[in-house]
Amino acid sequence: MMMIFAGLTSAYVVSKGSEFWVQVKMPQAFNISTILVILSSVSLFFAGIFIRKNSFGTVKLLLGISLVLGISFGYLQVLGWKNLFERGNTVSDHIINQNGRYGQYYSLTYQGKEISFNNSEFFWSGDVVSDDLKLKMIDFCKKLMDGAIYTNKNNEYQLNNYGTEFVLKYENQLITYSDNKLVLNGSPLSATHNDRLWKFAESIVNGRGDFMMTGKYGEDFTIYYKGVPLEYENRNFYLNGKKLSAKQDNDLNGSRNKSSSYIYVFTFIHFLHWLGGVIALLVIFIRSLQLKYSSENYLGIQLGSTYWHFLGILWIYLYAFLIFIH
Repeated sequence: MMMIFAGLTSAYVVSKGSEFWVQVKMPQAFNISTILVILSSVSLFFAGIFIRKNSFGTVKLLLGISLVLGISFGYLQVLGWKNLFERGNTVSDHIINQNGRYGQYYSLTYQGKEISFNNSEFFWSGDVVSDDLKLKMIDFCKKLMDGAIYTNKNNEYQLNNYGTEFVLKYENQLITYSDNKLVLNGSPLSATHNDRLWKFAESIVNGRGDFMMTGKYGEDFTIYYKGVPLEYENRNFYLNGKKLSAKQDNDLNGSRNKSSSYIYVFTFIHFLHWLGGVIALLVIFIRSLQLKYSSENYLGIQLGSTYWHFLGILWIYLYAFLIFIH
């Protein structure tokens, strides 16, 4: 296990320094799980002390507490993954929301006024869109997704109120609606147009505009280039106060969010390690209920504790690595 994680963390450091890199804010669930794994080790430590005194009732209680805390640790790890995924940090994806980027191909007009986007917020008529308008946008975009999806062979749309409130534009060209079809320059949208429209609509449904991740730039995540943080303003990136060159911008658009991939690999391998630890805790807890341990025979508790302590130390190392190196 030490060799596996030494190799992975070394690869992480090398990858981080050579390209565009996303620094992701760690989920709160990981913070709590770290506290729980420490407390479970403390409980095991004292169980080892009390078994030497033949305090069987106390040992059962302490081993039970360790088991519950250990299971809770795994549960919080799963919650942490769920939080990462909901924020757009998938196992493998791009950093920049290419085809679905708001305004790159498609944009929305509401009641004759353009809807714009900047740094995690949509704007209409000079103000951040209201919750009511946001829900309308999501409902409209879900209908767009139904029509644009590749399984809809005819790409027919059910947009009964199209033009009354929402209107689509493609590269500033008005898209009309006729016979359940979206029409651009007199022709129904092509397969490429529909594919781009699905990604555009899906991004709005998930609250995204520029990135595959959700959230506010600089708070929920930051992009680095060879170890230097990029500034993001008015939907443009700056490095050391200068706008990215055309090549750098092109490289960024093609870059994948490898840091998220590493985080999932780290935590998943540790999760497998955790499964072995929980089985060990369960075994020694059941054996303590059967009074299999005493001051003269407590090797099982020692072995289970050693495994669990190492697991906890390894997690603390990984978590500290992700916070301070990441």
